[in-house]
Amino acid sequence: MFKWYLDILFTVLVRPILFYTKLPPGEWEDESLTFCGINCWILALFTTLVVFINQLIPVGATLVEGITGFKLLLISPVMLVLAFMFFVIVYSILGGVFMALFISLFYVLGALMYWGGRILGGKGQYLQNLKTSLYSSAVILVGIFPILMILLSKRGILDFTNYKIGYNIVYSFAVLYLYGLDAIAIRKTQKVLKWQAFVAALLPAVLLIILGMVANKMLPRLANWIT
Repeated sequence: MFKWYLDILFTVLVRPILFYTKLPPGEWEDESLTFCGINCWILALFTTLVVFINQLIPVGATLVEGITGFKLLLISPVMLVLAFMFFVIVYSILGGVFMALFISLFYVLGALMYWGGRILGGKGQYLQNLKTSLYSSAVILVGIFPILMILLSKRGILDFTNYKIGYNIVYSFAVLYLYGLDAIAIRKTQKVLKWQAFVAALLPAVLLIILGMVANKMLPRLANWIT
């Protein structure tokens, strides 16, 4: 499974034309959905680590404040079990939320890819576009970078303004790269010309730009948690 995932990830990101030309067989709810789910859980893992380091460890430190020596050694197994339990709880919640959020997002993006291609004379099927859309979820892994940047911001290495700039750069890159992936996927599944594929791919790109603008407006509300 690990080798399969890395092979798919590498091919989608580095050789997308080859990947979408020789799209793996099977229904959309098989390998493509599994691939998207793995990406969601990986992103959730890094998010949980940041939450654990920035929030749970400081809270846990207050519980053992003033306790030293043998007493600290005595309660350390209990603290480790509690820490592990909280980590698993947060990870499970974030994993489920990310799964619901991103699968729904790429489901909608697949529909936009399909209708964009159909408007321009494409002959493909919606489920094929949904399948390619789920595989393009590899792009969400770039979200690891702004998540890890929170560690730098929390420690004063980055102020909120610089964090916001970094976040916008990463998001813009992700949208641009996903735009290219969608155009390739539309061309291969809908059998349209290259320029038609790039025009059709504007529909999901516009939606992502709108979502990015909304997220950018909401980002200042998280400033206290980030910094």
